[in-house]
Amino acid sequence: MRHTLSALRFFTALSALAVACAAHAQSFRLQQPLETDADVVLQEIVIDAQQTRVTLLLKNSTGESFEACAHRTGSTEAFTLKDLDSGTVLPQRTVSGLTLCGGKMDTVQPGRTKLLKITFPPLPAGAKRLQLGEANCQPRPDSDLDYWCFKNITLPVR
Repeated sequence: MRHTLSALRFFTALSALAVACAAHAQSFRLQQPLETDADVVLQEIVIDAQQTRVTLLLKNSTGESFEACAHRTGSTEAFTLKDLDSGTVLPQRTVSGLTLCGGKMDTVQPGRTKLLKITFPPLPAGAKRLQLGEANCQPRPDSDLDYWCFKNITLPVR
Protein backbone atom coordinates (compact mmCIF):
# COMPACT_ATOMS: atom_id res chain seq x y z
CA MET A 1 0.00 0.00 0.00
CA ARG A 2 2.85 2.35 0.84
CA HIS A 3 4.47 1.90 -2.59
CA THR A 4 1.12 2.44 -4.29
CA LEU A 5 0.60 5.72 -2.44
CA SER A 6 4.13 6.92 -3.36
CA ALA A 7 3.59 5.97 -6.99
CA LEU A 8 0.22 7.76 -7.00
CA ARG A 9 1.82 10.96 -5.63
CA PHE A 10 4.60 10.74 -8.22
CA PHE A 11 2.17 10.35 -11.14
CA THR A 12 -0.05 13.13 -9.79
CA ALA A 13 2.95 15.47 -9.60
CA LEU A 14 4.08 14.43 -13.09
CA SER A 15 0.59 15.08 -14.49
CA ALA A 16 0.48 18.52 -12.86
CA LEU A 17 3.88 19.35 -14.38
CA ALA A 18 2.72 18.26 -17.85
CA VAL A 19 -0.39 20.44 -17.58
CA ALA A 20 1.67 23.41 -16.39
CA CYS A 21 4.12 23.07 -19.29
CA ALA A 22 1.35 22.74 -21.85
CA ALA A 23 -0.43 25.78 -20.41
CA HIS A 24 2.51 28.01 -21.36
CA ALA A 25 2.15 27.33 -25.09
CA GLN A 26 0.19 30.03 -26.87
CA SER A 27 -1.70 29.26 -30.05
CA PHE A 28 -2.83 31.90 -32.53
CA ARG A 29 -5.30 30.75 -35.23
CA LEU A 30 -4.78 33.48 -37.82
CA GLN A 31 -6.26 32.19 -41.12
CA GLN A 32 -4.33 34.94 -42.97
CA PRO A 33 -4.10 34.49 -46.75
CA LEU A 34 -0.95 35.45 -48.64
CA GLU A 35 -1.38 38.85 -50.31
CA THR A 36 -0.35 37.51 -53.72
CA ASP A 37 -2.09 34.11 -53.54
CA ALA A 38 -5.22 33.50 -51.44
CA ASP A 39 -4.68 29.72 -51.74
CA VAL A 40 -1.66 29.97 -49.40
CA VAL A 41 -2.95 30.60 -45.87
CA LEU A 42 -1.02 31.24 -42.65
CA GLN A 43 -3.20 29.04 -40.50
CA GLU A 44 -1.59 28.99 -37.06
CA ILE A 45 1.40 30.10 -34.98
CA VAL A 46 2.12 28.22 -31.74
CA ILE A 47 4.69 29.69 -29.37
CA ASP A 48 6.24 27.94 -26.38
CA ALA A 49 9.51 28.17 -24.45
CA GLN A 50 11.36 25.77 -26.79
CA GLN A 51 10.14 26.73 -30.25
CA THR A 52 7.72 28.56 -32.51
CA ARG A 53 5.64 26.37 -34.85
CA VAL A 54 3.98 27.75 -37.96
CA THR A 55 1.37 25.95 -40.08
CA LEU A 56 0.66 26.99 -43.66
CA LEU A 57 -2.31 25.61 -45.59
CA LEU A 58 -1.81 25.19 -49.33
CA LYS A 59 -5.09 24.74 -51.12
CA ASN A 60 -5.86 24.44 -54.78
CA SER A 61 -9.07 26.23 -55.69
CA THR A 62 -8.16 26.32 -59.39
CA GLY A 63 -8.98 23.84 -62.10
CA GLU A 64 -5.32 22.96 -62.69
CA SER A 65 -2.74 21.21 -60.54
CA PHE A 66 0.36 23.05 -59.33
CA GLU A 67 3.72 22.03 -57.91
CA ALA A 68 5.21 23.05 -54.57
CA CYS A 69 8.29 22.24 -52.51
CA ALA A 70 9.96 23.30 -49.26
CA HIS A 71 13.49 24.67 -49.07
CA ARG A 72 16.00 22.70 -47.05
CA THR A 73 16.86 24.00 -43.56
CA GLY A 74 20.08 26.00 -43.78
CA SER A 75 19.61 27.08 -47.39
CA THR A 76 19.40 30.79 -48.20
CA GLU A 77 15.88 30.21 -49.53
CA ALA A 78 14.61 28.57 -46.30
CA PHE A 79 11.91 30.28 -44.24
CA THR A 80 12.76 32.94 -41.69
CA LEU A 81 10.53 34.45 -39.02
CA LYS A 82 11.31 38.08 -38.21
CA ASP A 83 10.19 40.10 -35.18
CA LEU A 84 9.57 43.45 -36.86
CA ASP A 85 9.86 45.41 -33.60
CA SER A 86 13.24 44.07 -32.41
CA GLY A 87 14.65 43.09 -35.83
CA THR A 88 15.40 39.57 -34.57
CA VAL A 89 15.43 37.05 -37.44
CA LEU A 90 14.83 33.40 -36.56
CA PRO A 91 16.02 30.70 -39.00
CA GLN A 92 13.95 27.69 -39.95
CA ARG A 93 14.81 24.67 -37.77
CA THR A 94 12.65 22.04 -39.45
CA VAL A 95 10.10 21.82 -42.22
CA SER A 96 7.63 19.05 -43.07
CA GLY A 97 4.63 18.43 -45.26
CA LEU A 98 6.21 19.00 -48.68
CA THR A 99 9.03 17.41 -50.63
CA LEU A 100 12.30 19.32 -50.32
CA CYS A 101 13.19 21.49 -53.32
CA GLY A 102 16.00 20.39 -55.58
CA GLY A 103 14.41 17.28 -56.98
CA LYS A 104 10.89 16.12 -57.49
CA MET A 105 8.14 18.51 -56.36
CA ASP A 106 4.78 17.74 -54.76
CA THR A 107 1.73 18.17 -56.96
CA VAL A 108 -1.39 19.71 -55.44
CA GLN A 109 -4.41 18.57 -57.41
CA PRO A 110 -7.53 20.78 -57.88
CA GLY A 111 -9.71 20.77 -54.78
CA ARG A 112 -6.92 19.27 -52.60
CA THR A 113 -4.83 20.74 -49.79
CA LYS A 114 -1.42 20.24 -48.16
CA LEU A 115 -0.14 21.41 -44.78
CA LEU A 116 3.36 22.83 -44.44
CA LYS A 117 4.71 22.85 -40.88
CA ILE A 118 7.77 24.92 -40.04
CA THR A 119 9.54 25.23 -36.70
CA PHE A 120 11.75 28.09 -35.53
CA PRO A 121 13.55 28.98 -32.30
CA PRO A 122 11.30 30.65 -29.69
CA LEU A 123 10.16 34.19 -30.46
CA PRO A 124 11.44 37.01 -28.23
CA ALA A 125 9.10 37.86 -25.34
CA GLY A 126 6.51 40.41 -26.37
CA ALA A 127 6.89 39.87 -30.13
CA LYS A 128 3.65 40.87 -31.82
CA ARG A 129 4.49 42.13 -35.33
CA LEU A 130 6.07 39.46 -37.54
CA GLN A 131 7.22 38.72 -41.05
CA LEU A 132 7.36 35.13 -42.33
CA GLY A 133 8.94 34.34 -45.64
CA GLU A 134 11.20 32.32 -47.81
CA ALA A 135 14.63 33.78 -48.62
CA ASN A 136 14.08 36.40 -45.89
CA CYS A 137 11.32 37.82 -48.14
CA GLN A 138 13.98 38.71 -50.73
CA PRO A 139 13.34 36.39 -53.71
CA ARG A 140 16.14 35.75 -56.15
CA PRO A 141 15.47 37.52 -59.46
CA ASP A 142 17.04 34.63 -61.41
CA SER A 143 14.65 32.04 -59.94
CA ASP A 144 11.44 30.83 -61.54
CA LEU A 145 10.01 29.82 -58.13
CA ASP A 146 7.32 31.87 -56.38
CA TYR A 147 8.62 32.87 -52.94
CA TRP A 148 6.03 33.20 -50.19
CA CYS A 149 6.19 36.20 -47.86
CA PHE A 150 3.69 37.20 -45.18
CA LYS A 151 4.83 40.78 -44.59
CA ASN A 152 2.50 42.00 -41.85
CA ILE A 153 1.48 39.42 -39.27
CA THR A 154 -0.01 40.87 -36.11
CA LEU A 155 -0.43 38.59 -33.12
CA PRO A 156 -3.23 39.38 -30.66
CA VAL A 157 -2.12 40.68 -27.28
CA ARG A 158 -0.55 37.85 -25.26
